[in-house]
Amino acid sequence: MAGRVALAAVLLCAAAAMAAAQSASNVRATYNYYNPRSINWDLYTASAYCSTWDGGRSFAWRSKYGWTAFCGPAGPRGQASCGQCLLVTNTATGAQTVARIVDQCSNGGLDLDYDTVFSRIDTNGLGVQQGHLIVSYQFVNCGDNELLLQREEK
Repeated sequence: MAGRVALAAVLLCAAAAMAAAQSASNVRATYNYYNPRSINWDLYTASAYCSTWDGGRSFAWRSKYGWTAFCGPAGPRGQASCGQCLLVTNTATGAQTVARIVDQCSNGGLDLDYDTVFSRIDTNGLGVQQGHLIVSYQFVNCGDNELLLQREEK
């Protein structure tokens, strides 16, 4: 019995460590004009890094969430981040939205699409005035069984 309790404790600690590694606070989020609505949510036209892997996905998949580039301090990088979703929270106002990672960046944080993500959480207008927001993010399930099944097949 004591062995099972110890094993359960170890597994809980490991799960907590993994969850903590998939989120970050006090992250700088700038904005980019991907304009997905005006380009029919086409990752190729946007020249997004993830178009190599995700450009051929359905319109419903590409347009389900607003877009972001990801280079945050915690979470997977490169191809491993493509298609994943983030719950992004403006730390000043508490406004939240989910964004899909479609690109990579080099600013050490996030580069949010202006129309589909940044403007939704910049509810006090200070983000536009300052040119960035301070956000927290957490990797969340996108609800895309298509993505999970294709990644498992690889």
